[in-house]
Amino acid sequence: MRSILNISLPAEKKRAIERRAKKAGKSVSAYVLYSLELEQSLISEDELLEIIREGEKEYREGKAKKLKSLADLM
Repeated sequence: MRSILNISLPAEKKRAIERRAKKAGKSVSAYVLYSLELEQSLISEDELLEIIREGEKEYREGKAKKLKSLADLM
């Protein structure tokens, strides 16, 4: 079931959304939905910092592996 959401934006933000929607070949509604779904698929800053901390800890503990090239990852 669909519902309507009205929001208030500065005129320039509204124009920016309309331009981006047009460039993407989407309606404004479809573009906003797409943007929300994209944002939800990203990790948060807190999650990223935690991953970095874990990597730094593993590095200090000697669990890191020194590679000569990216090919060594395969």
